[in-house]
Amino acid sequence: MLCQHCQQREAKVQIMKTENGETREVYLCEVCAKQTKEVSFIFHPVIVPEFLQALFGLNPKLPEQPSEKVCPKCGISFSRITQAGKLGCSTCYETFETQLEPLLRRIHGGGQNVGKVPVRRGSAIKNRLEERKLKEKLQLLIQQENFEEAALVRDQIREIEQLMGGENHDT
Repeated sequence: MLCQHCQQREAKVQIMKTENGETREVYLCEVCAKQTKEVSFIFHPVIVPEFLQALFGLNPKLPEQPSEKVCPKCGISFSRITQAGKLGCSTCYETFETQLEPLLRRIHGGGQNVGKVPVRRGSAIKNRLEERKLKEKLQLLIQQENFEEAALVRDQIREIEQLMGGENHDT
């Protein structure tokens, strides 16, 4: 596709322009894109992986060390994982746990999955999560010496424990 401005060079930059509530796409060559005031920088697709790796504190240019630990199942090293941006197999999670955990916490904002709950076991999981939240709330209320509300929360915890068969899951 040719540049929509000069009609001479190949368009390599796509700009989304919104004027009067109407959005349209404009395709420009790099020269015309640099001249327009609507583009503050040009982001080349080639540098996207390097940008993401730099953002997460990884250096893709480090050579593999001969003594570097490798996954016993697939043989991939941690430096190769950082270059590729993906793990080789399920055993990699266990093999590189100490290196992956801080990285995953930074990316996902925590170490506990709070995603979807399976339909068949959903009520048990939801009850366990609710019980955990209520126990945390109970501790906070006791620290604040708000014993009336703490007693109500304690009763809610007992109800949930009875629903789950009296088992204590958070010991």
